[in-house]
Amino acid sequence: MMKTLHRAGFFASLLMAAMLCQLLAQSPVPSPAPGCENSHRTLAPKNPHMAANGSILAGQVIVQAKLILDENTTVQIVEYPRSGKDLDSYNSTIVIQRGGEQKKYPLKELIKGGELLRLVETVRLCSAPDQGSIVLAFEAGSTGAAEGFVVVRYSSQVVDVQALPMADQGRMVVSKAEPNKVELWSATGSAGVIDCDACKKHYAVQDCEVGEHPVTCKRRPGTGEVRSPDKFIGARIVVR
Repeated sequence: MMKTLHRAGFFASLLMAAMLCQLLAQSPVPSPAPGCENSHRTLAPKNPHMAANGSILAGQVIVQAKLILDENTTVQIVEYPRSGKDLDSYNSTIVIQRGGEQKKYPLKELIKGGELLRLVETVRLCSAPDQGSIVLAFEAGSTGAAEGFVVVRYSSQVVDVQALPMADQGRMVVSKAEPNKVELWSATGSAGVIDCDACKKHYAVQDCEVGEHPVTCKRRPGTGEVRSPDKFIGARIVVR
């Protein structure tokens, strides 16, 4: 009788061990904490609601983009659109939330004429799991007649927001190896007899240091290259 009980207890232990292994195998494996991932997005801004007379309905707040930097930090690009006498203002604002602290950077305070610009492109470059840069491209007009670029540099300690000078039908070129050194391309005039938005343009290139306060830019000598501005509309930010 005792031998039978011992055998029953032994088989019961084996059965329990097998069931435990099966349960462990079925349990989800914890995912590692998300780190920084490089990304490049082109977007069409959400348009505000309009009144019957074509004016923008007052009081609207439009979130055009939201980027999560880490578990405590987010960056949102928010518009506060308003109708003006001659031109509508979108009043794009970069809102940074870190823990319980929020800071707002209105684009009109970063770039002269920035109240007319809307977000059209975002790039995220990572230098460490908790450190990197966000590059934001804004434009005015359906043909991208003017562009503004903002760089948000962040780490576990600080978040820094810097803007480049306004560009005309241009682009920004940033290097993965040296994200603080960027090129700013801007049209200086038509390359032909006729002056039009779609015509080929002479482009001046400025070499800018984003790490400086404020950003410093130095124009390269010469007349610059001749390019068609339509090539820049879909690629306002180039990463090399």
